[in-house]
Amino acid sequence: MTVPRVGDLRPYILLIVLTIVLLMLAYTARPTVVIDLGSTRDMAFLQDFNGREIDASGASEQFAWPAGERELAIPGRRDGVWIATFEASPDQPDRALRQVAIAVDGIRVEMPRLSERTLVAKLTPDLLEAETVTIQTVSPLVGDPEPPTDLVGTLTIAPARTYRWSQGESQIVMPGLGRGAWTAHIRLIAAHPNQQPVEAKLLVNGVPMVAIPDRGEERMIHLHIPGSLMGNGDLELALQANVYNDPRELGVLISRVVVAPAAGTGVIRSAVPPWATTFYMLTMVLGVYGALSMLRVGETTRVMARASLHRWGDLVPLIGALLALLVGAWALAFYRFPTSFFLPRLAGLAIWSIVLALALIPLTNWFFAAIGAIETREHEERGRFTPAPLTSALLLIFFVSYWFKAGGMLYPYFVAVDVQWHMERARWILEGQLPLLYGLNSPLNESTMPTAEWGENRPIIPYSPYFHIFAAPLGLLPWPMPLSINMLSALADSTRIIMIGLLGWRFGLSARNVVFAAAMYAVMPVAFLLHAWGNVPTTFGLWMTLMATTFLVCAWERIHERGPMVIFSLMLTVTFLIYTVTAVFMGVFLVLLTLMLLAAAPKGVEWAALRTRIKPIWQASGVAILVVIVVYYGQYILPIIERSVPYFATVFTQGASSVGVERAPFHLYMWSFFQAFDYRIWPGRYLFYGLAFPLLFTIPGFLHLWKRPLAGVFLAAWFSVSVVFMLAGYRISMVDKQLFYILPIIAICWAVYAGRYWQRGRWAQIMIVMIYLVSAVAALDQWFFRIAISPLS
Repeated sequence: MTVPRVGDLRPYILLIVLTIVLLMLAYTARPTVVIDLGSTRDMAFLQDFNGREIDASGASEQFAWPAGERELAIPGRRDGVWIATFEASPDQPDRALRQVAIAVDGIRVEMPRLSERTLVAKLTPDLLEAETVTIQTVSPLVGDPEPPTDLVGTLTIAPARTYRWSQGESQIVMPGLGRGAWTAHIRLIAAHPNQQPVEAKLLVNGVPMVAIPDRGEERMIHLHIPGSLMGNGDLELALQANVYNDPRELGVLISRVVVAPAAGTGVIRSAVPPWATTFYMLTMVLGVYGALSMLRVGETTRVMARASLHRWGDLVPLIGALLALLVGAWALAFYRFPTSFFLPRLAGLAIWSIVLALALIPLTNWFFAAIGAIETREHEERGRFTPAPLTSALLLIFFVSYWFKAGGMLYPYFVAVDVQWHMERARWILEGQLPLLYGLNSPLNESTMPTAEWGENRPIIPYSPYFHIFAAPLGLLPWPMPLSINMLSALADSTRIIMIGLLGWRFGLSARNVVFAAAMYAVMPVAFLLHAWGNVPTTFGLWMTLMATTFLVCAWERIHERGPMVIFSLMLTVTFLIYTVTAVFMGVFLVLLTLMLLAAAPKGVEWAALRTRIKPIWQASGVAILVVIVVYYGQYILPIIERSVPYFATVFTQGASSVGVERAPFHLYMWSFFQAFDYRIWPGRYLFYGLAFPLLFTIPGFLHLWKRPLAGVFLAAWFSVSVVFMLAGYRISMVDKQLFYILPIIAICWAVYAGRYWQRGRWAQIMIVMIYLVSAVAALDQWFFRIAISPLS
């Protein structure tokens, strides 16, 4: 086995030369780097510092909170960061302010401190630009009832200073800053509460530069960093100090660091890029080229595209690598940081992509050969690591989708909202607390069912800990658990593209339409949301339901055999255990599929023959259900009968208000879906799904596929599950999970008519391409927006 195209070294040489040239151009720019310690984006630069802190740095203003109100208007037009201190009303008990969060003109703000009687909020400059700004008390959890009035007595605001304390040894690092001389300006206080000597020292790249005198007032230290210390282009400012224990180790208080280029550095000297940056950029660019070259896209275009596009297929690897290079060089020139932190991660992703290509090419070839999409002789003649045209196209879509999702998650300031919460529960298992999560009183059950959505007397709904059990071994790896689960989540979600391809082929789509279906899933804006939310149990639960369903469809003719039946039963067992909601989806799907098989039998011999698979399906399902009842769900049977059944009977017969939950009228509930299907955020909403175009083709596509027995019964059952739970969602909280469940078949049904229109000529093809472009732009816009507003702590 050899790396594809390695015999022709010209593309590699060209990319190496262009990388070096563009890096030199990028490093002619010498940026000024400003780090406000204590801000949300300081973490990438700091090593071994204490947590963020904020306090007042100027004269304060006090406002009396109006009685009976949840908001207060104050004058705006304020520069810089301000600190807002909320004092509880005298008649309120201690800890009363734990019932509120703070928002400014509807935007929730960071609350760094909360004591018995006070709450401290941080107000950033963008929130204070208006002539008048409105400070609001809101519920801590979005969607919960509004907090009581009269909790707050007074509001005090003042200009703020953010800062961090160093420890005994702490570092401020700027890898890939650039060669040549620089100046550093550090605002700090070198004093301890006990008045003992601090004896702080500042080192630059390991060389002692300044002994910092003790002084209890904030001052600026100015430092010239000669080019001789910047030989590798990296900068490390290290602080060493005696510590005061409170019980934290407190060394020196630092509020701001500014590093700027010094005069006198020649252009040629500064343009030589750091060796590490050069290595990472070359690794990323050549990795992208290598992974794309292995897909043999040129051969795919010669088979699946018209003649005018054939030559472009051969250029796809080079175009992809050049795009990665151009974006990387531009980012280094204009956004030196965080790009320099980002590059090593992207280089690792590129290397991993080559490993993935080596694994996925033979696997996808085998999968599609097994269902007859690739002739066995063709598969054998091509060789193990050479993709067939169809698998090449699907893997190209897979890698582009995977790179955007995984790359976004590798961004230094990306935080998936709930991932840290889930990984903490997984760590509990490593700490021996599995019994706490496994029993009837599991904190997972309570914490995922807010009162605003379920009422005070909530039903018993088990929250399976098996996702956290499966995730627990990630804690043994030498990098953070959130990073590991994010990468697995992106990989699992992207492999849905391959499963959609398998389903599409089995449902009778042509090779081109299979590609259309896979591509539509890849550019759906909604497909990026679960990654931003960090709802990883849902992601893996949906992935397992799709895997089990895809296996059942692909192995339909052999599902009665022992081997396929055992595999299907094992898949169902994992599906039922990994996440309870998707387990219910899968169970209802199997019931509805059985009903569809029975109802379709009179339509003809072909349809009647499908009934013969009911028995082996339920034999496999029965074993899986028995296993999950024994190992986990059995303990919930009696509590569900006693509490959950009466609860749901009340909700579905008397409405949500009967259990103390307020829901919008049915027509507004349905209208909210139509708003979300747009490719932009409507006023008053906080997300969009971007599904309008594929949904227009979904019903016509389904009606076309209904004529095919296997496709008809599966799609009918699949859509029926979504309809059942969409209607249930009006009464109980479903968080639109039923919509995520049917994304694969929306893409498949879309592809039927997209393929038909494609055959109608150039203008129809332009229309289809524009739909993909609109969806892709909206998806990336949503993804980048979600990354930008990550909840940094």
